[in-house]
Amino acid sequence: MKVDIQETSSTQRVLKIEVPAEEIAKEYQRAASDINKRVRIPGFRPGKAPLGVIEKQYKENIEEDILQKLIPAYYTRAIKDANITPLQMPFIQDVNLSKGAPLIFTVEVEIRPQFELIPYEEIELAKKDSDITEEDINAVIERLRDRLSILENHEDEHSIVNGDYVVIDSDVFIDGAPFEKGRIDKHLLEVGSKTFLEGFEDKLVGHKKGAAVEISIRYADTDQRKEFAGKEVLFRTNIKEVKKKILPDPDDEFAKDVGGFANLEELKKRVAEDLKLQKEALNREYYRNEVLKKLLAGTTLDIPPSLVEREIHHMIHNAKQGGMIQSPGKEMTKEEEEGLKKECGPIAKDRVKGFLILDTIAEKENIEVTSEEVDTEIKKLAISMNKNPEELRMHIMSNKEAMAGLRSRLREDKTLDLIISKAKFQAAA
Repeated sequence: MKVDIQETSSTQRVLKIEVPAEEIAKEYQRAASDINKRVRIPGFRPGKAPLGVIEKQYKENIEEDILQKLIPAYYTRAIKDANITPLQMPFIQDVNLSKGAPLIFTVEVEIRPQFELIPYEEIELAKKDSDITEEDINAVIERLRDRLSILENHEDEHSIVNGDYVVIDSDVFIDGAPFEKGRIDKHLLEVGSKTFLEGFEDKLVGHKKGAAVEISIRYADTDQRKEFAGKEVLFRTNIKEVKKKILPDPDDEFAKDVGGFANLEELKKRVAEDLKLQKEALNREYYRNEVLKKLLAGTTLDIPPSLVEREIHHMIHNAKQGGMIQSPGKEMTKEEEEGLKKECGPIAKDRVKGFLILDTIAEKENIEVTSEEVDTEIKKLAISMNKNPEELRMHIMSNKEAMAGLRSRLREDKTLDLIISKAKFQAAA
């Protein structure tokens, strides 16, 4: 076998492969003999027709048989001998086959680029604070108090202020005409929260329970609610109830109500521990992102187009599955998909580049993912997705692509964590 290899780019090789003529002659005879055993030629007993007759009548079948056998076999030998690892299926062209001559064919393959790693040991990172303050703990306690709060009626003479809760009914008129679809019944809102119609809550301040209030609002021509856009809208509102929020005292009883804690100090201790874990997780994600940015910025390499296409396809598929880019039952147009591909392109290139860099570092550092690490991650995913861990594990194990993706992500995370462990931390400015 002769192999001529051309380096057309850092990510592409073209192999011209030549299989010896004597090998082709043997294959012609083998293929013809195989066909002779299976077909009936008029005037000859089964299997006894001259091979020349078989070769003439079944030339296309014989050549197809030879090519299906020899091209994969010699291609595999050629890339193994040349120590080439293709990224995708080969593109085979210029096939030249005849009985008395060598088989010649050309194979175009895409490979991983060779590139220089930047010195990733002692990458400089700004140190993130992971301390938990009393203010942090108290903020969580206040949120928990708010979650366990109750609403009680104000006395009838109380004038509404920001922070009060009101129950209202309201009839709606647009340019003087009733708007039945806008009718509001027994709606609870917090005055001053700015979560209701713009300008509405302010007009309730100072009124009391039982008051009838007319609130007029002119909406901009650009308002997203088409029926309101550019219109004068009148809300004839009745204040049915006025309520105040009552927070529980931050004491031992409160701690028991929150989650069965023995006392307030025990609750605060748990809150501090949880906040510490959350902050460390956020800091770890920050460090990983910073390391990746520095690796991407400092590394020059040619990105294989096939990997970018594959990543774009993966991104679009995930977006479709998540309902992020199209409504259920609605197909994307060709123009929409092409536009999305262009939009995803730069992100996909960075992801591929990051993968190639981290994969190279992982190989250099002999980083592997253990079965125990996979099981631990699946359990974490099950908790976050509220799914049965064993069912999720079986689902991922049965899906080669899902399992490969999970292992790849874990390997990247371990690689980033290794780089972080060697980083040079500087005090934040």
